[in-house]
Amino acid sequence: MKRVFSGIPGYFASSPFDEAEGSGRAAELYRALANGRFAALPDGLSAEELALLERYLLARLRLEREERRMHFGALALLSVLFFLLLPHLLLMEFGSLALDLLALLLLALIVPYVFVYFGYENRVRAMGLVHLRLLERIGK
Repeated sequence: MKRVFSGIPGYFASSPFDEAEGSGRAAELYRALANGRFAALPDGLSAEELALLERYLLARLRLEREERRMHFGALALLSVLFFLLLPHLLLMEFGSLALDLLALLLLALIVPYVFVYFGYENRVRAMGLVHLRLLERIGK
């Protein structure tokens, strides 16, 4: 699981939902899981705690998937706009300062946004894998 987050700065491995953590037992179990970057389930959990963690993790996973979907849409929109603009720039040999600046702005937004999106993608994948392991442990 460690390779899922390799090469990604720590601030991309966090979530906007981390600030709204609850104070109950489910949130505490989830924080322990998230602090370990979803690498391993906590040991010594009762069946009730496993079920509680599963419900909480599933709710968080749905939120993270929606956030990832939104960021993918923004990345796709920026990319489409850039590649629609690029042929016009090449045909005009970069003759229009306004279009040149717009293309530069789009490119400047796309490059870092790729890393932001893949940070969400890797987090959702790691959460999905730990959710499957949690379901396996509940089923035993």
